Amino acid sequence: MSLLFIQGGSRWKFDGEGNIYTDSNFNDNVWKRYRKLDDELVVLLRKEQKIYSKKEASEKFNKFDDSKMKYIATPDLYKPWRNAFNLAIRKEIMDTVDHAVKNSDRVIIRSLGNIYTNTALNSALKYDKPFLVEVTGFSRETLWYHSMRGKIVSIYKELQYKRLIKKADYASYVTKEALQKRYSGPKNKLGCSDVELKIDTSALEKRIHKIKNKDAEKFILGTAAFLDVKWKGQKYVIKAIADLKNKGITGIEYQLIGSGTGKKLIRYAKKLGVENEVKVIGALPHSEVWKWYDSIDVYVQPSFSEGLCRSIVEAMSRACPIICSDVGGNYELIEKDFLFQKAKSSEISKLINLLSNNKEVLLKQAERNFKTAKDFDKEVLDRKRNTFYKEWVSNGK
Repeated sequence: MSLLFIQGGSRWKFDGEGNIYTDSNFNDNVWKRYRKLDDELVVLLRKEQKIYSKKEASEKFNKFDDSKMKYIATPDLYKPWRNAFNLAIRKEIMDTVDHAVKNSDRVIIRSLGNIYTNTALNSALKYDKPFLVEVTGFSRETLWYHSMRGKIVSIYKELQYKRLIKKADYASYVTKEALQKRYSGPKNKLGCSDVELKIDTSALEKRIHKIKNKDAEKFILGTAAFLDVKWKGQKYVIKAIADLKNKGITGIEYQLIGSGTGKKLIRYAKKLGVENEVKVIGALPHSEVWKWYDSIDVYVQPSFSEGLCRSIVEAMSRACPIICSDVGGNYELIEKDFLFQKAKSSEISKLINLLSNNKEVLLKQAERNFKTAKDFDKEVLDRKRNTFYKEWVSNGK
């Protein structure tokens, strides 16, 4: 029996020696959860054009073990953008997805709303293949804040998403309620984050020691997100730091990790005179991300759209104090007083100033967030998820 997993957001990355990688959204622990469901796992993603050196790829990305799983790489319809108007590329993608669905026994479709996943759903219906949809984010907001082209199609895509999700019998949502309110339909539903956490009981103790012994020399903020998309909102944190600096409040450093170049963010920081306060680290393999969470003082998620933000949950598991935008399912995770309106740098600067000058607040938030993170422990989530997915597999036979 063969299981096809398809997602249209992430890209395959290759090095010069033919090794295959994915970004931080996927790693071998994630793939294991799907390999348990069937004899064979086939993963279909679009392919990034750039060829990396083995050193760079291994330092930035997660290696994909093609001895345990099969992969299918399709052209990228969205990058460069002119591909979107290439009918030959569009047909090749749709034919490849359709063929992959036809030759599978069941399909997991992650994040509807693009040509890859939408085609997979329609093909699954055409060939009467059991399929499960993983709902990870809000279509309209993601497109609206992506680009002008996104704004133009956002309402249509939102309506399309709602129409397609109603055709699914099974859906797994990463939120407890936020996404379910918007995208109802499937009669069989699961609310379960897709984060992969093994709670380290020493993380809180280390964080408390870090906070209590923190000197006043440098206060480090951090965000883990794609660097070259506007809707992740990092520029508003940079603006907040610049505003604080203009008021004489210094010693704040902002570190950014994630895929992309971050060139526009660097230029923006220079324009505001805080280029020395902003440090673009770039992509890190997932094993290094955990060390990075431990190195920062406060985690910031300024996105304009989220489902249930995986990075917030990961930061919580390292007992990070956190501030984030009040979008998507973020309210399910973080206390109201530490949420800010998207794109409101004035609110961000107030929270940064509060946390950088109050160890008691930092300690309280560290303890509160770590306690909440325990609800996302891998064993807890795996039990919920495995029961639901096995039910789907059993009923689809």
